[in-house]
Amino acid sequence: MIDILIKGADIIDGSGNPAYKGDVAIQDNKIVKIGEVNEPSEKTIYAQGLVLSPGFIDVHGHSDMFAFVDPDRSSKLCQGITTEICGQCGLGPAPVGSEYISQYTSYFKSQGAPIYPECNTFTTFGKYLDYMSTLSLGINMAYFIPHGTVRMAAMGLSPEKPTARQLGKMTELVDEGMKRGALGLSSGLMYAPGMFADSSELEALCKVVGQYGGIYTSHIRDQGNQLEECVAETIRIAESSGAKANISHHKASGKNNWGKVKNTCSMIHNANITVMHDVYPYAASSTLIRSTLPPNVQKMDQNDIITYLKDVNNHELLKKSIFNPDKNFESPLASCGYDGILIFDAAHTKDAIGKTIEQYADYLGIQPFDAFIKILTENSLGAGYIGFSMSEDDVETLVADSLCMFGTDGLYVPGMPMTHPRAIGTFPRILGRYVREKHVLTLEEAIRKMTSLPAKYYGLENKGEINVGMDADIVLFDAERIIDHSDYQQPLLQNEGIHLVIVNGKIAVEHDKYLGIKNGALLKAIHSKNLSENFTFSTKMSSFINMG
Repeated sequence: MIDILIKGADIIDGSGNPAYKGDVAIQDNKIVKIGEVNEPSEKTIYAQGLVLSPGFIDVHGHSDMFAFVDPDRSSKLCQGITTEICGQCGLGPAPVGSEYISQYTSYFKSQGAPIYPECNTFTTFGKYLDYMSTLSLGINMAYFIPHGTVRMAAMGLSPEKPTARQLGKMTELVDEGMKRGALGLSSGLMYAPGMFADSSELEALCKVVGQYGGIYTSHIRDQGNQLEECVAETIRIAESSGAKANISHHKASGKNNWGKVKNTCSMIHNANITVMHDVYPYAASSTLIRSTLPPNVQKMDQNDIITYLKDVNNHELLKKSIFNPDKNFESPLASCGYDGILIFDAAHTKDAIGKTIEQYADYLGIQPFDAFIKILTENSLGAGYIGFSMSEDDVETLVADSLCMFGTDGLYVPGMPMTHPRAIGTFPRILGRYVREKHVLTLEEAIRKMTSLPAKYYGLENKGEINVGMDADIVLFDAERIIDHSDYQQPLLQNEGIHLVIVNGKIAVEHDKYLGIKNGALLKAIHSKNLSENFTFSTKMSSFINMG
């Protein structure tokens, strides 16, 4: 008997082809029949007037940082996401260098990230994956090796160029991670310690990635004044190493840079190697407030940074570094202004949550710079903010680009009072706002860019299409109603229009409500060194780890 039979849906199969009416039958974790199916089933769902598509793939997420405290990942499931690619922006839980464990823990605490109790055992990326295999997860998860964490494992938070021994250690860690099933290497060149790496260091590590047919994905150094130069750096690193490339959360920050994404899209399309990019559908970014500090401050230890910030004798020079930055520092505060930095997470200055720095300063009756310092120091650098420095026209350009995929870049676990709305509403927003309301792209093209495009690029075998034999990751939604309701002041409002989310053959969401089912899988790449054509993901039951 069939497990689940979905009758009369408008099937958009992920290929970009037009929708067609049909039934879909699911047995175990697979799609077993498509067309007119008249067989008995354990559960029959009548889907007239609803769209059936492959489960959405979030190509840029950070669930690896939070999986042990929120393994359900219901915020992803309730927007139709069944698979996430994490380990992004050069930061993640592993690998951990035992020599630098204190720096590791203090650094991630300053980033507001929970610390895995077992982190001291994550001495290789593979050991971290072994731990992850013990968890029951709500979604499928695939991984990049985070460059910043690799660097920290080899040389702590040092801003210096690595010695031959240190670079050798980093190379060994990347090689081990690739052997154990990572997609490739991610970098976060806006953040310490990634910002201290030059192109030659990244090229050396990416040569290992390239030997496995892997991908280099980068949060580039500067998404503002030097956007074009930094996209060019990513392409050059990939070209010289043999890796493929991806530009993470592509954007142009700062009004004087709006429109540059047309040039950088052309650079991506005209590159001599395969390059992709991704975007979230919002004209505001979000990260940790530590990133607003210039590199000469970020290279200090956490306690030294706080001491430096508290010393008023340093404030004039700090203001100059922030508001008149040199070309090597993308200053978020300069791009956004005090009225364009909205605090969403600040455990020790809770009155700041939901206010801009300017509003918080008015609330306290102090100067904006002093409010900025207060948020940083009292939260031990661990506050999060939303920055308003982007153009809606640029967002539309990127959403429409044929090589651009979609990611949430979301940081949220239940219990947080606020977050960026992208963590909750990214995929319904694309389908409601950019497809139905603004006609930026067709429904079939949007689904392709959410499903088969990333599945093929990242090698997610048996994911991303509605075909017999594919994994039963499925979303059933109302194309006339689907929409996000979260916004910057009320980011936790739930989406509307998602009737069903199925993960590996099990129903996880019904009528916009998470059912508590955790049937995700830990996806591991299977690739042979120097045989890049063998770079695929195995999602066969015999060779992946079923999480539930």
